[in-house]
Amino acid sequence: MPAIKRLGTVPSDEFCPNVVTIPRPTKHFRYLNTPTGDWLGTIDGESLQVFGHVDDAVIWDATATGFKHVVTGLELTASSTELNATIDLFQDGSRISVTEQDTPVEKFAIGHGPEQLPSKSLQTLNEQGWVSLTCILPDEVIDGLQRVGCVDAYEDCTPVRQTPLAQDPSVAQVSAEPISLWLTREYMKTKDIRLGHSPGISALTRDDGVREVQGWHTDFPYLWGTGDRIPVPSGDLVLGMQRNVCVSDFTKENGATIFKLGTHASNEAPPEEWGISNHTYRKGFRATYGLPYGGKEADLIEAPAGSIILYDARTWHRAGMNMTDRRRGAMIQAIVPGYIIPFMDTSQTVKSFFASDAFNQVTERVQKEIEKLMVHKIAGPAGLFAISTDDELTQRVREQRQAAASVY
Repeated sequence: MPAIKRLGTVPSDEFCPNVVTIPRPTKHFRYLNTPTGDWLGTIDGESLQVFGHVDDAVIWDATATGFKHVVTGLELTASSTELNATIDLFQDGSRISVTEQDTPVEKFAIGHGPEQLPSKSLQTLNEQGWVSLTCILPDEVIDGLQRVGCVDAYEDCTPVRQTPLAQDPSVAQVSAEPISLWLTREYMKTKDIRLGHSPGISALTRDDGVREVQGWHTDFPYLWGTGDRIPVPSGDLVLGMQRNVCVSDFTKENGATIFKLGTHASNEAPPEEWGISNHTYRKGFRATYGLPYGGKEADLIEAPAGSIILYDARTWHRAGMNMTDRRRGAMIQAIVPGYIIPFMDTSQTVKSFFASDAFNQVTERVQKEIEKLMVHKIAGPAGLFAISTDDELTQRVREQRQAAASVY
């Protein structure tokens, strides 16, 4: 990639990033789901089977009489093509029956799918280090996220003091969104991935013109510009992905994320003169130096609610500023390989989810995926163990750090 032009901190009134506006899709493909939440698909265009993940093999297009497999052209007749309907399927006049967990399955649910084949999204991700899964979430999931986050139609509601994952099934459903997980596994070249922290929904309020703001940085586990966890340069191995879920519409006016797209390939940290988070959060920084860089070399991505912006965690970015009176909702998730220590302990959150009504309101596939994503493990000669924090040792290391900090 071309060398990054080093610019000084820009005055507060100069905000002119390159705006990348992602349009709302005119159509979406469909999933044909089994009762457990898995997907009906085909590889050869002749035989049908059940898949536990989403790639091109499970993508269908609705026709006048049923569904057509997008890659192979296999056509099925259906009792209905209405979204969310539970249907019967027929191939050459014969009722379709497949085996799942030693049980015959003859009923399928029509699910909301992507606007394009997953392989095309993977090609884009590999080429540019980011991709938009535009409006990938169904309306009912968007509504649930907005309700939990108290944004959009639920702006006047009071937040519930309970972990979001246990509040509403939508939080687990978006955390287990299958295409973003497949893309992440393919891009990082590992099937064993984890959430770096528990799912949560943020609501960005109107900027008051005074408060300190987030500066330029990269995301976990790199944290260049805000903690510097991984040495620079870090090499070619991808150690993290970031999944930004647009709970509300993301616009220039309401604080859409600002990027320097392509910087994942630079193997460099964002320059200090752009205003990095290590500096911008210091009291008085904004009053003295103005806002972090937001000029024409920066990129701002606008996307509709229900979209996922998936990007390499090495990409330079910073939060935008909300200049509206409406709260802008987002769910920001770090995803790492299983061999990276998580940013935060997720064990208590996932146990709360297991005990909640929300757990029983999602499919078996979502339940399994959340457990894989949030239960961190040690596998060694002594066997397999789940990882959590230890209260006694935590108290010990905190006391040691405090003692070290107090020594002159």
